[in-house]
Formats: sequence, C-alpha cells, structure tokens
Amino acid sequence: MSTAAAEKIEEPRIAARVADVIVREATDDDADAVIQLIDDVLSEFQGCVLKVDEEHPQLREPGSAYRRLGGRFWVAECQGLICGTVALTPTDAPGATRLRKLFISQAARGRGLGRTLCELVERTARDEMGADMMMLYTDSRFLDAHRLYEDLGYVRQPGLVHCADASNSIEYVYTKKL
Repeated sequence: MSTAAAEKIEEPRIAARVADVIVREATDDDADAVIQLIDDVLSEFQGCVLKVDEEHPQLREPGSAYRRLGGRFWVAECQGLICGTVALTPTDAPGATRLRKLFISQAARGRGLGRTLCELVERTARDEMGADMMMLYTDSRFLDAHRLYEDLGYVRQPGLVHCADASNSIEYVYTKKL
C-alpha cells in the first residue's frame, strides 16, 4: 500500500466504552457484520425479516450512507465482533432528529449497551446538530426496546404506523425532548 493510500485510511474514532465494549463510528467495511447482526436480532421475532437491497440499502455502506443523509452510524464491538448498532439522522422538522437502527446482540444484552448507545445519539443530536427533540419508530413486537425507551424518558405517541414492508410491521412512535 502506498504512503498516500495509508494516509487516507482513518482509524474510526472511539465514541464510548462500556465494560469490554468499544463504540465507534461505522465504516462501510462494517456492512456485512452490521447486516448479519440486524438479521440475527430480527430473526428472534416471528415474521420479522431483513430485506437489505429492497428496504434498507444504506446498510450496504453504513458509514457513508448515513453521512450523506446528514447523520451518523455507530457500531459497538464486543471482543472484536460487532454486537450493537445505532444511527442518527435529521428529520424535516426543525430541531428534530431521529434515532434509528438500535440493535443489540443477544450475548451483549443486559450490560447497559442499549442505554449507552441511546445516550450517545441524544448527546450528538443535541451538541452537534442543535436538536431539541428526538423521535424514533419501533416495531410493536420489540417489547424490551419499548421498556428501554420509556426508562430513558421517551413518550409513546398516540396511534400506530402500518408499514408496507416485508415484515408487515406495525410501529409505535416515541419522542423525547432533549
């Protein structure tokens, strides 16, 4: 590898540590591991499927795709393997941002990682994007996630969102003032 090429390769910035977990910004090279983790988590829920190319093509290049959207994508590494993800994007509403793609592997649950990732997104939204409101959509089947969001002060909004996706998702909307 030439010196110029080596200089272009940047080490991902570490955003947080939780016990033996390192949280860093995703690179496009993380795509396969991110997709595998999300697919594994979704397979825990009856009827949930991941159709990457049809419904989530940004997962093929999580680092650059989310930057193009004006947001960020982070991964958590447990012993060198990706064990969690979370993303942040702006919305069309002034001052509002959206928490997305919070997924934690079965093996990494119960350590506070989901809370840490949510707090990272909230802090980044507030401090770097000037947001004062966070919103998120979550599948009605993800009961543990609902408990986490409510523990963090998110408020479930009235109504349901029926998605025309392969999982036939029915989603709740949560919001939180930052």
